[in-house]
Amino acid sequence: MEGYTPPSDNEDEDDGDTKPKAATKKRKSKSSTSDDEGSTTTAAKKTKSPAKKKKAADHQRWTELTPLTRHWNPQQAMETKGSYTFTIISWNVAGLRAVIKKQPDALKNLAERYNADVICLQETKLQEVHMDDEKLKLKEHFEEKLPEYDSHWSYSQEKKGYSGTATFVRKRGGKSSVNGKPQGDKKKQAKLGAFFKPSGKKAASSGKSEEEGYDGMAIGDVPISLLQPINVETELGMPAHDGEGRTITVEYPLFYLTNVYVPNSGAKLERLNYRTEQWDHDFLAKHQQLEKDGKKPVIWLGDLNVAYDEKDTWNEGAKHLPKSSATTPEERRGFEQQLSAGYIDAFRHLHPEGRGHYSYWSQRAGNREPNKGLRLDYFICSKELMEDGKGKACVRDSYILPDEVGSDHCPVVLEIEIKK
Repeated sequence: MEGYTPPSDNEDEDDGDTKPKAATKKRKSKSSTSDDEGSTTTAAKKTKSPAKKKKAADHQRWTELTPLTRHWNPQQAMETKGSYTFTIISWNVAGLRAVIKKQPDALKNLAERYNADVICLQETKLQEVHMDDEKLKLKEHFEEKLPEYDSHWSYSQEKKGYSGTATFVRKRGGKSSVNGKPQGDKKKQAKLGAFFKPSGKKAASSGKSEEEGYDGMAIGDVPISLLQPINVETELGMPAHDGEGRTITVEYPLFYLTNVYVPNSGAKLERLNYRTEQWDHDFLAKHQQLEKDGKKPVIWLGDLNVAYDEKDTWNEGAKHLPKSSATTPEERRGFEQQLSAGYIDAFRHLHPEGRGHYSYWSQRAGNREPNKGLRLDYFICSKELMEDGKGKACVRDSYILPDEVGSDHCPVVLEIEIKK
């Protein structure tokens, strides 16, 4: 969510205000009954009580986590099929400097724990000047903590300390390059841990394998060339939308991958028309064109600033939601139009009955612990990627990491099988 702190607008204000008041009135009613039992005043209060209870339950209050089934095992896929599991992590960090200060190893731990091929961050709130700041030493930090990754940045030019995206792409040995720059080297990849050679030795639990040699390299039975980025763009190429540092698109041989921080409609919905009538339409058109021109599927991911339906909100039906950013009918309708154009919400497709799985909680309202959240972070994929047998890349699993703290959002993960 944006820096003007709209979170409370997306939370259940009824729960923060109305519910306590209702509870107070209920206690008074009990007191009246014990002090003046049988009086007409007490009777009147008793008759009103059911109506108050009904009002308090006029919307859902879903905070329970239903169990999810893991659909994919990277190690098993490597051993039995020779497939490589391409892992993408997305996280709205709500200010990258704050995350680094509080948890210097946060990104490093995520990268290692989930063996990420790409890490996409939103709301970095950085400008280019910060990367060169000798006091902050951000460049040194990322070189030390994420030496196996190339970093790409998109900064807001319109406002300081606002928006911003970053994409960390795992380096691969070989002769290919991104925008003419060589990517990675053999020695750095050799440090990545317990791998196995293409000859068929057992893989590590991560399901990744050793990369060796420059010609004909492979991970398992998958050519390394399929995992090397071809090009990176830090703008959409649309002047109306490129001033706020909201997108980074990485082209791979098998798909396009766009890290996006979708504009928030604002606490007073002052940007709702821009968001729904311009951004949503143009962003969709851009990816349809990419898909057509590149003749390959697309993925866009990140904080999409929309809680699509009742399974994506803990308090669906609350009166304030239609007037709050991320839950207005216009935003939901715009998202529906994007899906209807031939794209799929990977998490919901794989876990259609999953409830209580949110990626954002208002910190101001203290809503994380009771799990009063919204699902605002997504992976949206071309249908081709969701259909086995349609190509060499197939989405296999998506899940949320609610225990990862440091922001009012948590990371979300996508796993793609790259077939031999």
